[in-house]
Amino acid sequence: MGSVDIFGVSGGSGGSGVRGGTAPGPGARPARRRRPAVALRPLIVNYTGFETEFTAPRRRLELPTGYVTLVFTFSEGLWVTRTGELATALWPPASRAVISGPRTVPAIGVHAGSVRGLEVNMSPLGCYRLFGVPMWHFEDAHVDLAEVLGPGGRHLTERLESLGSWTERFALLDEVFCARLECGPVPAPEVRGALSRLWADGRSLTRVSAETGWSARTLRARFREQVGLSPKAVARVFRLQHALRLLAAGTAAAHVAAVCGYHDQAHLSREVKVMTGLPPSRFVRLRGGLAPGSALDRMPGRVSSVVLSG
Repeated sequence: MGSVDIFGVSGGSGGSGVRGGTAPGPGARPARRRRPAVALRPLIVNYTGFETEFTAPRRRLELPTGYVTLVFTFSEGLWVTRTGELATALWPPASRAVISGPRTVPAIGVHAGSVRGLEVNMSPLGCYRLFGVPMWHFEDAHVDLAEVLGPGGRHLTERLESLGSWTERFALLDEVFCARLECGPVPAPEVRGALSRLWADGRSLTRVSAETGWSARTLRARFREQVGLSPKAVARVFRLQHALRLLAAGTAAAHVAAVCGYHDQAHLSREVKVMTGLPPSRFVRLRGGLAPGSALDRMPGRVSSVVLSG
């Protein structure tokens, strides 16, 4: 994996642009990323340790991906906002472990320049299984881990921070999450199958619903419980991801609209602006040609992030 400041820039000289495949700029240190233990891989995508020492704040646009991110911070100075302004922060600095649930709108991660911590990226079904909390609790929200695990959530951050290496921290997470495998509810196979089919073809929502054998009302209730979004919202996020992948690759917007099932290019532009905060043309410029799953992104095959100016 390439060097990356996961809350700042990927490579380059520390400016506002994104350049992949180069040495990290001043203040950026290589992120440490690892897959979880084998038993956890159906639920958790990866663990990433991060550390930066910039002299100026950094802003990073976080896009809807359909995944859940748990962030542990070992230092102050990291916020999540809807606008990029600290006055609108959704994540109080006092929160040292926060779960960011599935969403249909963007968020902006802001840090003061120096920040250190660890993140866990997992599927919504993985979050449901490991934490045993209805996923609607996390919809379009940032929830303190202590609200889910009680004092143990706060103590876990302290335990992780006290360890001497990323390898030890990742091993502790494996231990904690493996111990929870038998505690949480097992997601319905119908929901798991519906998610796979929606990713393959988000335009087939009616057919996907029929294949579960459930009524539309039951399917919606199960998705809200186990995924955190309605089937329609999940289909929107998946369609957006397919569109962003094509736009980032330089595909013409009119073709992207047709291939991804938008009514027309204007419909594509509206959806991209509503769900990312950027018009397609600006997204393409800021993305800088990076492929999905690049060092800037949180998980393979998805377009999760765009670096904004400081």
